Amino acid sequence: MLFWFRFFARWPLWALHALGQVAGWLAWLLSPSSRRRLSSNVNAAGLKLYQVLGAVGHAGSMSTELPRLWMGPKVPVRWANQSKQVLAEAYKEGRGVLLLTPHLGCFEV
Repeated sequence: MLFWFRFFARWPLWALHALGQVAGWLAWLLSPSSRRRLSSNVNAAGLKLYQVLGAVGHAGSMSTELPRLWMGPKVPVRWANQSKQVLAEAYKEGRGVLLLTPHLGCFEV
């Protein structure tokens, strides 16, 4: 498994996302439980299936980007304004901090 993570960590993100789109749709098509779970969540949210079908491919893309994020080149992070200082002060004062990141699983921040 480590071999595959290192192999895919070298791929460009756009290629991993494309591969993930295919993998997400294959998983959804081949897994009745996955389809049931999505359908249940869609119904609970009061939406129609066609409104959320993009999530099928994006779930795959999110999975296939992990090797790149975990083992690929470091992702540059730029902090806006005085964010670093504000975080440091909040931690020092023992206050809780909630980071809202631009992407689910954006642990590199």
